[in-house]
Amino acid sequence: MVDRLVGHQERLLDGHGGLTLANLWPAGHVVAAVVGLNPAPKSVEAGHYYQGPAGQRQLVRLAEVGLFDPADAPFLDDAALQRGIAFTDIVKVPTLGEKQVKAGRIREGLPLLEASLAARDVHLVIGVFRHPVHALLGLRKSKPGLQEKTTSWGARVFRMPGPYAKADEARRVLTELGNVFREGTK
Repeated sequence: MVDRLVGHQERLLDGHGGLTLANLWPAGHVVAAVVGLNPAPKSVEAGHYYQGPAGQRQLVRLAEVGLFDPADAPFLDDAALQRGIAFTDIVKVPTLGEKQVKAGRIREGLPLLEASLAARDVHLVIGVFRHPVHALLGLRKSKPGLQEKTTSWGARVFRMPGPYAKADEARRVLTELGNVFREGTK
């Protein structure tokens, strides 16, 4: 068992003493929430969201379209948090990959996540990867970009392009996100 927590680590409530990442909520109004399926062990170990290469690439893309300034803090999640962007996951148990996340865990975590986002009046949810978008909207498939369907509490949902999407496709989709974000923060 770890004696001292690092960054945004917290203990899992499963009674086994494992670690996860705490939900990150800005002190003021939440302008957007980045929602993941579950944390990766590398991120939990570091105590910060999206510490793997694919996750870092996605966060840098968010900064490039103007959601936050990476110079605001040593870690990208902290810089985004300072600009009103929250971070959370549907499932709090870390795994190496999405295939290790059991459907039952998603069914357990989803209502808690939805209630938490709705209570904070989150109007824009950003799915860095496809799985949280599918879970939140009850979809089997989706394309990157702003989704037609909204959440149960009325939030708009944006699915980012994959971390290895072609540059022109990623740029087109992310320009849309930048526009949606600026509209919502006026």
